Amino acid sequence: MIEFAGTYNATIDDKGRIVLPSSFKKELGESAQESLVIEKNLHKACLDIHPEKFWRKRVEEFKSVLDPFDEDDDSLLQFFYQNFVKVAMAPNGRINIPAAYLEYANLEKGAEFIGMGESIRLLSTTLRL
Repeated sequence: MIEFAGTYNATIDDKGRIVLPSSFKKELGESAQESLVIEKNLHKACLDIHPEKFWRKRVEEFKSVLDPFDEDDDSLLQFFYQNFVKVAMAPNGRINIPAAYLEYANLEKGAEFIGMGESIRLLSTTLRL
């Protein structure tokens, strides 16, 4: 079972790349071969990173309570899908974060990874929450 914990500082390069802490990469185990999902946090100016297998479960649970023929539910589903992106992780643990996501979370150079159980929070060290 994956259980991310702890806090780690990191640096974002000019191309929006950041290296996942080695303890988090180790915690992913075989899941490191799958995509990671980066989500804009709805409550704070930060990003949440999810292993794809946990994300798929969350998506299915969310979609199961929506009616695809209801206009409000359709709008909610669209909003949901607009706020995440799948990314691949390089063998060294590096991930590329799209520019719009960096901007949303005010991420420029300094960043902090925080283990949140089945997900990882990524926030700017210049703007503390």
